[in-house]
Amino acid sequence: MCQIDRNSIAVEVLRDIALDEGRMVAERQRAIDALTLFPATAVAALEYISRKAGLDVLKERAELYVKRIKSGAVLNMSA
Repeated sequence: MCQIDRNSIAVEVLRDIALDEGRMVAERQRAIDALTLFPATAVAALEYISRKAGLDVLKERAELYVKRIKSGAVLNMSA
């Protein structure tokens, strides 16, 4: 399996976790944060989350990361 396929699968899994209403909000937020590890492919998933998430806190978090990625900001999860 090539690296692109693995990255695509990871993005899809993280997107699904972020939208899983059976999970705790903190888990869902961490999934959104983890998407920033794949900035080139994460924008579409983050935009999807911002449209489909039922909680405003998740929508806002996804929208913030989309703006940061599109502006070229360096995202660091340890900050």
